[in-house]
Amino acid sequence: MKKIVFIIFVMIGFIMSSIMNIPATVLAQKNSNNAYDMINSKGEIIKYEDYMKKLKNSRVLVTEGSEGTGEVLPKAEINTDFKKSKPYKYNLNPETTYIGDKSPNQYFPQVVIGADGRAKVSNTSVAPYRQIAYIELEFRDGWYACTGTVIGKDKVLTNAHCVMDVVNQSGAINGYVYPAMNNNIYSYGVYQIVDYYITSNYIQTGDPTQDFAVLKLSTYLGKNIGDVVGYLPLRQVSNIQGTSVKIYGYPGDKIEQYKEISQWGMAGSVSKETGELAFYQIDTYNGQSGSSLLNSSNEIIAVHRGSFRINGTTYNGGPKMIKPVYDFIRAAMQN
Repeated sequence: MKKIVFIIFVMIGFIMSSIMNIPATVLAQKNSNNAYDMINSKGEIIKYEDYMKKLKNSRVLVTEGSEGTGEVLPKAEINTDFKKSKPYKYNLNPETTYIGDKSPNQYFPQVVIGADGRAKVSNTSVAPYRQIAYIELEFRDGWYACTGTVIGKDKVLTNAHCVMDVVNQSGAINGYVYPAMNNNIYSYGVYQIVDYYITSNYIQTGDPTQDFAVLKLSTYLGKNIGDVVGYLPLRQVSNIQGTSVKIYGYPGDKIEQYKEISQWGMAGSVSKETGELAFYQIDTYNGQSGSSLLNSSNEIIAVHRGSFRINGTTYNGGPKMIKPVYDFIRAAMQN
């Protein structure tokens, strides 16, 4: 669920560079033979069996979070004038996924279910809000936005569809991450995306159960994002129906309504689940793709993807932190 808000950078001297090699990525996924093979933005394959061997000797801890230093870095106000050289668009949003409906004839791009229960976060300087980030992504036809969660020193968790348009086989060519964005102000820096990791199967199929991605970021003023804002832990799960959860992110409708980029969220519980997906009736909107589903301990137990229509009822949902997903993310964090 992407929505563009192009940013004028103030006090930033980043060199714009491509992060996606489309031909190489397409070729790589054709040479992949495991659904969880990892492909980076350069099109290089990291085989499932290879990264699982490395994980056996890994000391990467993902079950423990970090508070970070909380150091406030030079900040600037974002210009929300959308009249830029590239348009903002909505058409890369994944369509509603239908389960149990024989002949669906409706599309639900808007996933506020019933009365809007979302509330604005007033203070993003404390956990878990400080670890939640606004993400801007440049594609060849425009700018889009997603939400992500800081999960390591230089890593952020989001959706695969935020960096790869499966329909057009096109990927993001540039991107930036702003942790704890609120009221158009970023207090903890802005970090350029230098690489990302998605599954081979997602590139081939757009499978919603594999709609997750790990972003690797550059430093800002010599500092890593996780060292500054901290990061949230992952929790491997299996059955989570009935679990109390919350989702925070950067919904595009609120950005348009209030003309500012601020964090919004809502709490609820997991209403239904399959072996790989969690479903809930927590309100979200375009721009919140990639938001983490957090439990009461602020552990990440799923990644919000979008809307689902199940036997005539609309839910929001996304892939759960089951073992293959958990292992993939752990492996990506070592890169």
